[in-house]
Parts: sequence; structure tokens; C-alpha cells
Amino acid sequence: MSQHLFIAPADIQSPRWRQAFPTAFFAHDATLLTHADCVWLLVHNDDDMHALQTIAASGRKIIAMTQIESGEQARSVLESGASGYVHYLAAASVLEQVAQVVAAGGMWLGADLMRQLVLATARSLPAAKPVNGKPVDLSQLTSRELAVAERVAAGKTNKEVARELDITERTVKAHLGSAFEKLNVRDRLHLVLVMSGRAVT
Repeated sequence: MSQHLFIAPADIQSPRWRQAFPTAFFAHDATLLTHADCVWLLVHNDDDMHALQTIAASGRKIIAMTQIESGEQARSVLESGASGYVHYLAAASVLEQVAQVVAAGGMWLGADLMRQLVLATARSLPAAKPVNGKPVDLSQLTSRELAVAERVAAGKTNKEVARELDITERTVKAHLGSAFEKLNVRDRLHLVLVMSGRAVT
């Protein structure tokens, strides 16, 4: 089980952190770094970016938290080694999802930013084509899993997919999780790349 460390000023914290991770450590700097496998760092200046790079270089998973989400900041923290980027007031259930995705080797962005990135990627890439001479094998997916995967790869949210297919969001998540497992996909962006033929599963 991962041990979480939240690094943020005392006046900028959220009770949701403790709700999501009851055994987490809390600090104002990286002094407790040796106790953590996963570090959540509130980023709002250059010093924080330097700390993020240092922590990432240590091999620990690091998730950047922000007070105001922006595409530019998201790009900077991801380029600096963060595996996730989320608003510091995100709900406890979202924080738990972020931790699960990052622990599995995936990348997490806030819903709006991920949607923008997936849509931009989907628009810029051609339809599925061979990767290293082999086409992506989508035949292992059920018809429902394929329908969900295609819509998600096109940038649609779980709610939009549920509405289009007349199923619940929970069912969408189940089909998507199954598709991820069968295609050996980590996250939505990886799904876009795999289904467009730009990544190997």
C-alpha cells in the first residue's frame, strides 16, 4: 500500500486529502520525503517547480496540485516529471482515482484538460493503421467495449458515452476498464494513441 505525502503551505490545504488518505503525511517542504512513495505537491511558483523536479528525479511518483488549472502549467509539470495534475480541492473520490491511475503507471489530468488533450490528439492523428507492421487487434473487445473505446478515444466523457449508448456511467467505466485491460492501455491518452496506430500495446 502506497504511503502518501502532501506538501503545501499550512493555509492552503483541504480536509479531502485526509479523507482520501487517512494515513497520509502532511508537510510544508520535502523533509518527510523518505516516508513517502507518492508525493502530492501544491505548485504555484518556481521554487515549487524546482522541488517537483527534484522529487521526480528521486524516482517517487509525484502529483502536482494547483489552485487554478491551466494548460500551460499542466504541460510544465508533466514535462518536469509529474505523473498527474489536479486541482487541490478535488473530491476525495477523485484523489483516490488519481492515485490509482498514477500507481498503475498512467497519467492523470483534470477532466477538462484531459478532454482538450484527447480531442486535440484525436483530431491530429489518422484513423487506425498498422503499428510496426501489425494492426491494432480490436477483435478481442466485445461490441460494447469497442463502442465505448471508440467514443472515449474521440474525446467524449463517460457521461456523454453513457448518454449516447443509453447505459449508465458505471457501465461505461466497466467497459472502459475491460478495454484498457485487454488492450494493455494505461489511460485515455494512451487509448487514443493505440487506436490511432501511434503506440504499441
